[in-house]
Amino acid sequence: MMFVVFLRGAQMHFCRNWITVWLIGLVPLVSGCDMGTEQVPNCGYISGNVLADPQFSALDAPRKERFWRYSQHAENIAFSYDAKDGTLTFIKTGAEPWALLSQTLDAEALRGKRVEFSANLKLDLSEPNDAHVLGHGGGLVLLGRQVDENGSKIRLSSSLEHEPRMGTHDWQRVTVVEDVPKRISHLYAGFLHRADGTIRVRDPALRVVTAGCELTVISE
Repeated sequence: MMFVVFLRGAQMHFCRNWITVWLIGLVPLVSGCDMGTEQVPNCGYISGNVLADPQFSALDAPRKERFWRYSQHAENIAFSYDAKDGTLTFIKTGAEPWALLSQTLDAEALRGKRVEFSANLKLDLSEPNDAHVLGHGGGLVLLGRQVDENGSKIRLSSSLEHEPRMGTHDWQRVTVVEDVPKRISHLYAGFLHRADGTIRVRDPALRVVTAGCELTVISE
C-alpha cells in the first residue's frame, strides 16, 4: 500500500528546521574511497546490525511503533513511500527538493566507534528542475549532532557520499564507513531523496567495525 506521512505543528517545524540547516549549511569532508575487506585485510565487523526494522515492516504501524520517520522540505507533501517483501520504494511525486526517511540510533552506545552503514540500492533517478543547492541524488545519510545548553551543533554529516547516487542502476551494495564523534547526543541513519524518480532500498545495515576498515567520510 502506497502512502505519505503528514507531520503537523511544532513537531514538523522543529524536524524541518534542523534538517534544513544540515542540508543547506554544511558540506561534509569526503575522502572519496570505497571500503572493501579485500583491500583491507584487518577490516571486520565487531557488532551485529544495530538498525531497527531493516525489513521496513512497521512503516504503516501506529506512530509510536514505527522506527523509520519521514521528513521533507516545506509542508507540501512531495514524496511517497511504501515497502513490500522487505524492499522500500521511495518516489518523488511533487515539487519539493528533498525528503528523508531515517531512524534514531543509540548515540551513547556508538560514540567514538567506527561504523559501516550499507544497503542494497536500485536507482532510477534524474536531475530535478528544483535541484538543491548541495546537488542531487539519492542514497545513504548519517547525521550526528550535539545538543546542550549552548544549542545544537552538527558533529557528523554524511550525505550521499557513495556511488552510484544518480541515474539508472540495478541492485548493488553501497557503503560508507565513518568514525562517530565522541561528542554527540543524537545520531540518525536513513535515506535521502534529492532527485526526480525512484529509489529502492533493501537489507540496510549499520555495524560497528574494526579500526582497520578504511574511512570513506571524515567527521569533525
